[in-house]
This record gives sequence, structure tokens and C-alpha cells, in this order.
Amino acid sequence: MSPFARRTSALLLTGITLCAAGCQDTRTPNGRAKPTSASASPTSSPSPSSDPEPTGLGTVHQDPAYSKDLDRTEGPITVKSGERFSIAMRQNISARADWSLAEPGPSAAVLRKAGESTYQTAREKELVGGGHTKYFTFEAVKAGQTRIVLANSFGTDKSANGYSPTLPRTVTYQVTVR
Repeated sequence: MSPFARRTSALLLTGITLCAAGCQDTRTPNGRAKPTSASASPTSSPSPSSDPEPTGLGTVHQDPAYSKDLDRTEGPITVKSGERFSIAMRQNISARADWSLAEPGPSAAVLRKAGESTYQTAREKELVGGGHTKYFTFEAVKAGQTRIVLANSFGTDKSANGYSPTLPRTVTYQVTVR
């Protein structure tokens, strides 16, 4: 066996060993994925090695998987007057996803912004360039319709370091308060 082949085999064996030590089987005998702690909901109790999860989020609307669409509309979100809800966006600066509430915000007569918070799992903290979930929380004020526009600074702000016209720019949520 050549020195190159021996070295390649050793590296491969080391990688398999490390993976076996740190990985776990995520499939059931029938081939379906097992639930993992990384997919915990925002209302589950935090593990000691992670930041406390945000509270007071109300109903959480998780943004669908990453899309190549530059501008897209999601929803509708329907809530009752006085109800609190949040929109959860995956944010990862290293993947050029930096979401913020676009101006002008939703109609103040219909919705009130109740805050923003973030949550990063213990695993995400371990990863170089790991992302997190950013929650935009609102409270329904009175009956009506409005929209919430979230903008990705890397797709909208040409002064942002790393701007790209091919990145998703905005996600608009249509909201109805009853």
C-alpha cells in the first residue's frame, strides 16, 4: 500500500471514529427520522448548556424552509384581538441571512410590535458560523388587516458587506386580526 493510500485510509478511519463518538442514529427501524432535541419547540424547557428560550412568544409561525425567491408572501396569519404571536426566522450571518422588520412596519392601529428575541441551541453555539432563530413578536390591537415585511439586509442593503442581488430580499406576511 502506498504512503498516500495509508494516510487516506487513516484519515477516513479517524473521521468514522469521531463521527461514531459524536453522532447518533437519527432513524427508526422503518427508516423514518427520530425526533431530536435540536428540533425542540420554543416552549420546551432549555437544557443546562443552552441559553434560556424566549418566553411570551404566543403562537409561533415558523418561516418555511429557505427559498431562492427574491421576494415572497407567506400566510395568511389570522389572530384574535389581544392575542400575541411571533414569526420565527432562521438567521445566520455566515450564510448571509440577517432579518429585520422593514419600514414602514405593520399598521399600528392593527398590530403592536412586542419585541424581538433570539434563541440558539447548544449545538448551534458549538458550530463555527452556526445560526440561530430570531423571533419577531407582535400583539393584535384591534380588528383589521395589515402586513409584516421582513427584510434580509444582505439582499436589500447595497452598503451591507456581502450584498448580493440574488439573495432573498423580503418575506411578507399578510395578517388578519378578528
